[in-house]
Order: sequence, then structure tokens, then C-alpha cells
Amino acid sequence: MVDGLSILWLLEAADLSGTSFAARHLAAGMLRAGHKLSIFALRPGEISLDFERIGCPVNVFPHLGRMLIGKSALRASSALDIRLVHVQSPKSLARGRRFAKALRIPLVVTANRMDPDELERLAEYDGCGIVAVSEAIRERLANAHGVPQSRIRVIPNGLDLSRMPKPDFTEAPRLRGRVSVVGTLGQLAEQKGQRVFLQAVRALIDRGIDAEYVILGDGPDRQALRSLAEELGISKRVTFTPQTVSGQLTQLDVLVEPSLREGLGLSVMQAMAMGVPVVGTGVGGLYSLIEDGKTGLMVKANDPLGLADAIERILSDPVGRNEMRRQARELVEREFDAELVAEKLARYYRECLEADF
Repeated sequence: MVDGLSILWLLEAADLSGTSFAARHLAAGMLRAGHKLSIFALRPGEISLDFERIGCPVNVFPHLGRMLIGKSALRASSALDIRLVHVQSPKSLARGRRFAKALRIPLVVTANRMDPDELERLAEYDGCGIVAVSEAIRERLANAHGVPQSRIRVIPNGLDLSRMPKPDFTEAPRLRGRVSVVGTLGQLAEQKGQRVFLQAVRALIDRGIDAEYVILGDGPDRQALRSLAEELGISKRVTFTPQTVSGQLTQLDVLVEPSLREGLGLSVMQAMAMGVPVVGTGVGGLYSLIEDGKTGLMVKANDPLGLADAIERILSDPVGRNEMRRQARELVEREFDAELVAEKLARYYRECLEADF
């Protein structure tokens, strides 16, 4: 535990992004572990109330980090005796850097995506510590961008398991008597691979697999994906649902993560905690979550037929599906519980307080 340490987390917004959901889960772990935590955001968002419910209200300061007009955030942080600023996304790095400099305290930034522009932005600034949510991101920062490994710590996202009761694994769930539901969850964007998912759906329908298919999320590719579903002749079998909340995962019999690149895979981790079997592609941080055949099934990226094979395998094998569900939940409890992750993060904060970046 970091005795008496007061930490500030900076969010773009407490919205429906994976970054915000990850922060909400880990914030619960930080508080239960006895750490002091304040949340500042540049904009309000849809899950602000969720932070408030756990005793960590979101304070909105749209001018934070701006010279002359960002003084209200500085005054608020001074009253809280903030000793370290942790920016939750490289998008906010510039503002967080100015804010931490004004307070004369250390800065930490989380790299949570395999986005080349964001990683380059981190590499250009050497005055902060970096939390990489997966080994894949650490390797990319070190090898492709030349960031010294001494500045990076691999600390994954954590899950607030108090809100995710352990499923019953005593009997394999049976899908007979109803149509199974297969879906993806995430931003609708090229790198998330929903086009590949739709092509896999076409293959499954051609094989006579009776299922409903759902795409949960919104984003720039929404209309293009709808058009592709029309072209493939599957639009009546695919439901698009823009609102994304983790509770929707329990409605799925299989979660598919068809990403072309992935920082860690929060939706996969949540599904594993909730007892939903997963199929994912072999990219980025998904290797930290999916051990093929044990905690889920892994296929090559951009391989619609391989994806279809894996989905069919899970739907047709209730015993194997249940065993993967059980092992997946055990993995999350062992390595991704928010309180355990919070302690790893607190130890890194200690190092950053003593470091000279």
C-alpha cells in the first residue's frame, strides 16, 4: 500500500470507451486497497455516475492543462495534496504534462492501444513513466520506438470482480431449445475486424449453423458494415446495437474478438469473467488472455473461415465449452483482479516518485 499517497487520474471523459471502463474497474480496486484517488476529466460522460457510486466522483475541468485558464483544476488538486498525475490515455498527454509540470510532480501515462500514432506520441516525450497494459505494447514501445525499458512497466487492466459473480460451472450450459447468440463488442473501426466477423457469419450460415449474430458498438465503420452485411446477404441475421455495456455480454453464447490489432482486450477479459466463451485473433495483448483450447480459442487474424471453424467448434461442444469457461474465469481471478492490479500499479507509483525521468 502507498501510505498517505494522493493520486490523480486524468481521463478524456468518463464515457463508454474501453479506457474509461478500464479506469472504472481499476479505481474500485485502488479504493478497496486503501489508496487515495481523485478523477479529473476534460468532459462529462455516460459512466460518471458509475464512478460516483464507488466513492470516486468525476470532476470535470475542460480547461485543465491550458495556460492561464486552467487554474481551477490546479486549485482543486492543491487542496487534495496530489503527488502524482496518471494520464489514462496518450490523447491527454500534452495536457497532463503541462498540469504535472505546473504542480511539479511526476507524470505516468497508460499505453492501452496498439495505435502507432499514440505510441509515437509517447516516444517523443521522455519525461514520464509508462504503463503498458500488455507485453505486446511494451515490446512495440521498446523495439519500434526506442523507449528505454526502464521507463515501462507492464501492468494489465484489472476487473472489479465484486460486480461479476462467479458463474456456475457445475453443469455445461446447453443451447438446445433456443437459438444461440454469437457477437462482437467494441468500436466499429477497421482495426477491430468486424468485416472479418461478417464474412465468418456468411460461412456459418452456409453451413447451416442456426444462430443469431450481434454487433455491439458504434463508430466510423457503422454504415460500411451495414452495407457489407447487405452485400453478403446476411443483413436479416445480423443485429447492430450501438449502446455497449458489459452486461450485454451475458446475452451472448460466444464472444468473438476479430481484431487486427489489440492492446489487451477488455471485452474479452470481461467475457471470461462472466463465463462467456471467447474466440479471438492472435494479435497483440490477446495472447495474454487466450491460451488456445484452454481459456478460449485463437485463430489467425483476417481469416474468416478459421473464425467460422472456431465458432462452430464452441457451439457444438458443450463440455469443452464449459471447461474453457471455467479456466478463463480462474485466469481472470488469478491475474486480473482489480485489487491485485492496483497493488502492482501502486508499487510503480513509488518508483516514479523516486525516479528522474
